[in-house]
Amino acid sequence: MDTLIPLIAALPLAGFLVTAAIGRRLGRQAHWIPVLAVAASWLVAMVVVATALSGAAPFAEDGYAVRLWEWIPAGNLQVEAALLVDNLAAVLLIVVTTVGLLVHVYSIGYMRHDPGYWRFFAYLNLFMFSMLVLVLGDSWLTVFVAWELVGLSSYLLIGFWYRKSSAALASKKAFIVNRVGDVGFALGIMAIWVNTGTLNIRDSIDVLTSQPLTAFPVPIGIVALLIFAGAMGKSAQFPLHVWLPDAMEGPTPVSALIHAATMVNAGVYLVARANPIFASAPEAMVVVAAIGIFTAILAASIALTQTDIKRVLAYSTLSQLGYMFAAFGVGAWTAAIFHLMAQGFTKGLLFLASGSVIHAVHDEQDMRKMGGLAKRIPHTYRTMLIGSLGMAGIPPLASFFSKDEILGESFILGFAWVWAIGIIVAIMTAFYMFRLIGLTFWGESRVDRAVEPKIHESPAVMTVPLWLLAIASILLGIWLSWPGPPLGPLFGVEGPGLLAGWLEPVYAQGLEILGQHEAEFALFGIDGALILVSVAVATAGLLAAWRLFGVEIGPLRQRARPERVRALSARVPFLYRASLNKWWFDELNHLLFIVIGGRVAAVLWWFDAKVVDGIVNGIGSVTRRSGGGLARVQTGRVQNYALGIAIGLIVMAGSYLMIAGR
Repeated sequence: MDTLIPLIAALPLAGFLVTAAIGRRLGRQAHWIPVLAVAASWLVAMVVVATALSGAAPFAEDGYAVRLWEWIPAGNLQVEAALLVDNLAAVLLIVVTTVGLLVHVYSIGYMRHDPGYWRFFAYLNLFMFSMLVLVLGDSWLTVFVAWELVGLSSYLLIGFWYRKSSAALASKKAFIVNRVGDVGFALGIMAIWVNTGTLNIRDSIDVLTSQPLTAFPVPIGIVALLIFAGAMGKSAQFPLHVWLPDAMEGPTPVSALIHAATMVNAGVYLVARANPIFASAPEAMVVVAAIGIFTAILAASIALTQTDIKRVLAYSTLSQLGYMFAAFGVGAWTAAIFHLMAQGFTKGLLFLASGSVIHAVHDEQDMRKMGGLAKRIPHTYRTMLIGSLGMAGIPPLASFFSKDEILGESFILGFAWVWAIGIIVAIMTAFYMFRLIGLTFWGESRVDRAVEPKIHESPAVMTVPLWLLAIASILLGIWLSWPGPPLGPLFGVEGPGLLAGWLEPVYAQGLEILGQHEAEFALFGIDGALILVSVAVATAGLLAAWRLFGVEIGPLRQRARPERVRALSARVPFLYRASLNKWWFDELNHLLFIVIGGRVAAVLWWFDAKVVDGIVNGIGSVTRRSGGGLARVQTGRVQNYALGIAIGLIVMAGSYLMIAGR
């Protein structure tokens, strides 16, 4: 393990360095080195994951750390470069390496004709290295360095087509907004050091949870909120959510890898890793739940009216991330990671499928210029339909199990308001996902006449990853929840689900602090009723979308009703405009930070230049002139100095005689 664990991150790093050095010379064969590097990393990771999750040696309940070298030996500040694999890291490795590998393979077809082909794969490998170090880091400082490298990778990939001004601006926006959250994370790490005297993650958590809360200079609630600030930036939670939709300016494989399946989940992972800290600060958990569920309904409300296929999925990503944070806030921690895994595969599938659609209609992303594509690109259609059913929460797809667990535990744990808002979000999710399917695949074609004859299915190198992700989206929920609820009780099997068993040692300390324990599942009690409500509202949202945007599944045929859509939109003109304009958050930020902030900065610049610099320069000028005047006295002639001394003595003597005479 001392060799295998570092290899997981080292292989993509080597792929990046080699591809960056010689990739241009390899031309259209430049993908082989980075793809093979990630494939090898996946194989090594699966060996490590299987060993870790089985509990075999050398893994203990708290994981196994590999010390690489002593990084910072500076007095009391001792930081080691070390990697840790525990059950939480193992679960994240499954998602990151599997989705990362499939995205690399998919990109061979999607980016085939791009002039920056080799550069794209080099950046993908750099991102994989950064994300894997983030997951494996054993100290807060290691995680933070990887956190920033992930931000750099995101900047490079979002702005990959840097000659497009929209892509360049989107990459800068993502970078700057993330830095706002990163300031909070950095302050949180400093607070942890002040409180504990160590930056090792496990050691610092043990200190923070083993002493009275009043013993720390920085209150633990503040520490938790500062860590959450970093998570808000990376996982795009309100009010730092504005960068993620614009990040769709990058190539679609980037959207799938970074902004659906891996990078945006880094914030969720961070909160999960720090779960005992949040358990020690219940007030911070309420803040996490409130911001999470507000982001969920805000993003869902915007997704209802967007016409860009990738932006619908981007706001869907924001909404589902909100579900995950709401789950952490109410204490449904296993459900949060369950949803992370389910969404990692489902949303990765949907983004890659949207890329296949865009590829088929020659780079068109406006769903109003699509339609009737179901028969033209059947593999893309079927896989995207599977992903949309999963997003809608239809059983037995993976997202049904994870979302239902979040909603059910929210209600049972006393957070009825989170459950109620989550139910509304579930209806909206089913609606906007099948609005997307209806506008894109069903009805009559609205594709440009010049493009219509050229529509074609994507090559196998793109469709095979789609089917693999679709299969994972179907089976993952059953596999991870078995033999737990809701399927276990149906077959007379009792016990926690597979994922719950994996994560039990990770959450044991935090749950002990919260005083929570695993509740008994009652299929014909409140749990069963909550499942029925969840499925019913998802079905209602789906049927509403079918009625308005049509349906073509087997014998089901329903024509779209655009006039009805326009009539319903006209009944709520303000809400429709607000959703279409993303609740004017971009305009608000422009007003606050560009217009007002720019004027404040101009006033401060004037004050600095005229007042501060004026005073400093004035003092310097007076000093210089005084020195210049006094310099004339210094002639260098002895007789002048003697005359000056004589005059001074005469003045002193005269003054003395005058005073004495009085």
